[in-house]
Amino acid sequence: MLVLKKNGTYQEFDMEKIKKSIDNCKCKVDCYMNEGDIQALAKQFNKIFLQVTKDNYHTSSYEIRGIVYHVLMENGFKNVAKSYMDLC
Repeated sequence: MLVLKKNGTYQEFDMEKIKKSIDNCKCKVDCYMNEGDIQALAKQFNKIFLQVTKDNYHTSSYEIRGIVYHVLMENGFKNVAKSYMDLC
């Protein structure tokens, strides 16, 4: 799946970038989150992401950011979610 970036270019979707961003943001706000937590969040993100994108061949960084934010908030990681939105 291709992702439309803010600068107008397309890039192949990479789940590892989502995990890395979450990891960086949790460190920024000094939040305890282990690898299992990040994996569970990524799994939940992927489930929603697949429902939202369905048969589309592309998405946007804006759409991805919204889903990540939603997943973080839903799981009680409000400070990480705020840090994530500030990062983007």
